[in-house]
Amino acid sequence: MHTARMTAIPCIFFGIFLIAAPCAALYDFEGLALRPAAHGEVRGAVITAGTYGLTNPPAECTITLDRTPVWARIYGGMWGGTEKYSGWARFTVNGQALDRITLSGEDDRNEGVYCSGHGVYWIATDATALLGPGENTVSIATSKGEAGSKIDGRLYGVMVVASVENDGGDLVRYVVLEGNENLHGEGWAGTNPTCRDRVEVPIEGMIPDGMTRAELSVFELATGRGQPDYLLFNGADLGGAPVTGSYLPGARDIGNERSFDAAGGTGTETRYVDIESFDVTAFLRRDNVLVFERGRDLDGDGAISTTGATPEGEDYMHPCLAILTITRTGSVSSPLLSVDPPEIANAYAGEEAVISVVVRNAGSPPAGPVTLDVMVDDVPVESRDVLLPPAGWARIAVSWKAAEGMHDVAVTASAEGAAPAGAGKNVQVGTPVDIAISISQPVRQESAAESGVTTPVPLAGGAAGAVIGWWLFAARSRRSALLLAGALIIAVLAVPLTAAADSDSGSYVSYILPVEITNTGGSDAPAFEVDALLDGERVTRLSIEGVPAGGNIREQVPIHTAPGSHRVSVIADEKGVLNDHDRTNNRADGSFTFP
Repeated sequence: MHTARMTAIPCIFFGIFLIAAPCAALYDFEGLALRPAAHGEVRGAVITAGTYGLTNPPAECTITLDRTPVWARIYGGMWGGTEKYSGWARFTVNGQALDRITLSGEDDRNEGVYCSGHGVYWIATDATALLGPGENTVSIATSKGEAGSKIDGRLYGVMVVASVENDGGDLVRYVVLEGNENLHGEGWAGTNPTCRDRVEVPIEGMIPDGMTRAELSVFELATGRGQPDYLLFNGADLGGAPVTGSYLPGARDIGNERSFDAAGGTGTETRYVDIESFDVTAFLRRDNVLVFERGRDLDGDGAISTTGATPEGEDYMHPCLAILTITRTGSVSSPLLSVDPPEIANAYAGEEAVISVVVRNAGSPPAGPVTLDVMVDDVPVESRDVLLPPAGWARIAVSWKAAEGMHDVAVTASAEGAAPAGAGKNVQVGTPVDIAISISQPVRQESAAESGVTTPVPLAGGAAGAVIGWWLFAARSRRSALLLAGALIIAVLAVPLTAAADSDSGSYVSYILPVEITNTGGSDAPAFEVDALLDGERVTRLSIEGVPAGGNIREQVPIHTAPGSHRVSVIADEKGVLNDHDRTNNRADGSFTFP
C-alpha cells in the first residue's frame, strides 16, 4: 500500500471482571467496529482539541479547561507501514510520560489499540485524572527511526476529548464511540481482495426531553482529496450541498483532507485526516444510525471507481471516532440507566456458566453505587453493587451452575434517583454445542468491470527498483540513477500510483458464497466468528451472534475475485471460543468454478 495515503478492523472484547477501561482490541483487516467508550450527561460541555495532519513524531496539542474534567480520553493516529511491523507509542500529559504502548500489528492484543487494514493505528487511553484546570499539553511519540524498529511511525495527529462541568451551563448528554473501521475498494487485501463500501454505526437511546440542539463530530483517517465519500445520519446526507468541479453530479467529499469545512467555511488543511462537526438536530431520533460510505456508483456501471478524471469514491478510509452531544433545557439531571442483553458463556448442563453483564448510565452520575441483580428463572443468582467509572459504564461477570433445560436470565439495575432498567435473555442448556458448517456453489452478483486500484508500496517499490536497475544496466550515469531513485521514492511517498485490477481470467467480480451453519448440540451456541478463505488467503470474517440448539442459520458471504477455478475454505470458531463437542466439522472446503 502506498505510503502517501497511509491506509491500512471490530472485534471489541471486554474483560469478564468489572473494568473502567473501554476495551481491548484484536487486529482485524476489515476493521474494528465503533463502540461506546463513554457516555453520560454534564452541566457544561464536551470539549475537543487536537493537532491534525500527517507529521513526523512527536505530535502535540493543548487544551484549556475551566475545571478538572468529569471524563477525558486522549487519542493518537499512527501509520505503521504494514501490519507485519511492531513498535511502540507513548503519550506524555503535562510533562508526565505514560507507559509505552506496544504496537504489534496483526498480533495486537493491547487494550485501547485499534489496528486495521495494512497498519493503520488508532490509539486511545484514559486521561481523566491527568488533566486539570488551565492549559494542558498532550503529546505522542513513536518508535519511528529507533534502531531495530521497522514501523513507519508517522502520526496522523493527537486529540483530546473531555467532558467538563461549568456553573450555569446547559445540560449536555453525550456518547463517544471509538474503533477503527476499514472501508476500502478492491485490490487492498492481497491476491483475492475484499471490498467494503459502507459501515453502519448504531447510536441508541439518545434523545432526551427538552432537546434544543444535537451535534455530531466524526474523525476519519487515511482520507484523500478529490475522492468522494459520504456520511449519513438517520438516512440524511450530511455535508451541505454536493461538491462541484471535478466531481460527478451529486458527489460529496467529507474526507477531503481539509477539516471543519464539510458543514461550511474554509476549514483547515489536514493531510490524510478529517475531523468534521454537523448540526443533526433535525434528524435526531431515540435510536440513531450513523453510516460511513467510501463512495457511490454514480454513473451506474456497477463499480465505484477511484481513478480517472471523476472518481466516485475513496480507495480506503478509516472512521475512528464519533461524538454525539445533545443540549437540553431543564434544571435537574438524573441518572439514566440501561443494561445490555446479557452474554452467557459455557452454559452446558452441570457446568459453571458465566453471565456477563454491561450496565450503562447516559445521565448524570448516580450518588452511589448501581445495584445489579441477576436472576435465572426468577431465582436470585447474585446481587452486586457497582461503582460506575467516569466513562459511565462497567461490566461484571457472575457464575451460575447451569442445569439442563430452557432458562430465563434476567438482569435489573437500580440506583438512587434513577428509574430501574433491565434486560434478559433465554438460553437452552444441554450437551455442549456442536457446530457444523457447509458451503454451496458461489453465485455471481454482477458483470465483470475493470476497476482502478492503488498499487501497494511493495509493488510500487519493486517497479521503482526495476526501472533503476534497467537504468544502470543500460550504462546510464550513476548520478542520474541516484537522482531517478530519489524522484521515484518521492513519488511513492507522495503520489497514489494506480493500476487496473487484472488476472488471467479477467478483472474482479462480486460473488456471494452461500454458507450454512448448524448447531447439532443440546445447548445454544454464543457468539463466535466464521472465517472465509479463498485460495488459502482469508478474505472475510463474519461475526455470528449465536446459533440456537438444534438450529441453523444461513449466511451470504461476499467474495471479490476473478472468474475461474478457486478453492474455498470456511472455518467456524477457529479461535476456539466455543466448547465444541466435535471440531472436525467446523471446517468446509471445496473447489468451485466462479462463473
